[in-house]
Amino acid sequence: MISRKDAVDVVKENVSNKNLRKHMYAVSDIMEALAEDLGEEKDEWYRAGMLHDVDYEKTKEDPEKHGKVSAEMVEKTVSEKVADAILSHNFEHTEVEPEKKLDYGLIASDALSGLIVATALVMPDSKIDQVRVESVMKKIDDSSFASSIDRDRIRFCEKLGLSLEKFVEIGLEAMKKDSERLGL
Repeated sequence: MISRKDAVDVVKENVSNKNLRKHMYAVSDIMEALAEDLGEEKDEWYRAGMLHDVDYEKTKEDPEKHGKVSAEMVEKTVSEKVADAILSHNFEHTEVEPEKKLDYGLIASDALSGLIVATALVMPDSKIDQVRVESVMKKIDDSSFASSIDRDRIRFCEKLGLSLEKFVEIGLEAMKKDSERLGL
């Protein structure tokens, strides 16, 4: 099983875009906190979050391959559950439907991370420490704000038995703890 450090190294070796790397760090932060809250395996959830977009720069022009290439890149170093979650996070194109908590968590965390970043960037100092759960909840309801973020994907948290507000709280707190690495 790949270590956390090695997972980060895989990201650094395969992802040149710093903002994409920060997105992957944010998703892994949320996933780890989510696993802790749900009593799931934190390292496994962290790895799924860290590695889910490792192929994005190679596949961004071919969405049918996104997730498939990532899963192939890491399949020998992660559990089958993690590889399946990576595939299912792009289920609309990979046709691998989400079935497990890990799958739902990755889909929801992937979308939530972007909404939290967008919310932080409109704060007076563009810092995440100024963001409150209430601020993010308002942005979820405002479809004109960060319109590319699919709110229905964020609502996958409900398949985990979490309210939207609780999920936002978990994700926001996780990202705040890593604000320096996230540049927020």
